[in-house]
Amino acid sequence: MHEGHRQRMYAKLENGEDFYDHEVLEILLYSVIPRANTNPLAHKLLDKFCSISELLKADVKEIKSVEGAGEAVARFLRTVGLCAERAGNIEGAAVLKTFGDSKRFAGMRLRGKIEEFLELYFLEKSGRLKRIFTYTSADRNKVVANAQEIIKNIALAKPYGILAAHNHLNGSVEPSESDDVFTGELQLLCTLNNVKLWDHLIYSDGNFYSYRDENKLAEMAEKYSLGRVVEWIKDSSST
Repeated sequence: MHEGHRQRMYAKLENGEDFYDHEVLEILLYSVIPRANTNPLAHKLLDKFCSISELLKADVKEIKSVEGAGEAVARFLRTVGLCAERAGNIEGAAVLKTFGDSKRFAGMRLRGKIEEFLELYFLEKSGRLKRIFTYTSADRNKVVANAQEIIKNIALAKPYGILAAHNHLNGSVEPSESDDVFTGELQLLCTLNNVKLWDHLIYSDGNFYSYRDENKLAEMAEKYSLGRVVEWIKDSSST
């Protein structure tokens, strides 16, 4: 079955037909995965790295962290990336410069989900998207992101800023107490790692709530500023 599919993909390639990004990556992976279906892995890689250009700039260790991408795949893609860099063909990924950009992108990602999902979009200073990290759980109405995992991902990807977005299934975009707690914790992680928290968006049925627009993000940035954190540490050590 896979052989017939590959032949059809090769025929599209030879005929100069248009491809989706995941199809281009799927064909590229044929060279290093000679037998298995490469379509699922192509989707997983693009879900994390956002674009082929970002994938080809990632290091071997980070590519290997994607389920199904072993050492051979990671080395192959890094080598292809080095070739592309030397050829000057690395292009930019999506850019989230404005609230409208962020809403459109998050809505596209979260629309139609039947469980709660949390996504962290790692951004460069220009708003260019570097990485996407997605979290969900067995609980249909709750999602939890592990702080240690977020810190590890920050260390690997080195973003300038982070945009958080998650969905509500009840039709309301009003933040819950747990949403506020998570946003505060994320702000603290960003402060400690010198990363800017751009916003936390809540999506439901085409509507959005923005912590930034409601000035709640500014309050948290003040509460969890580096100066405040240092004060807390000093107070704790003196008691």
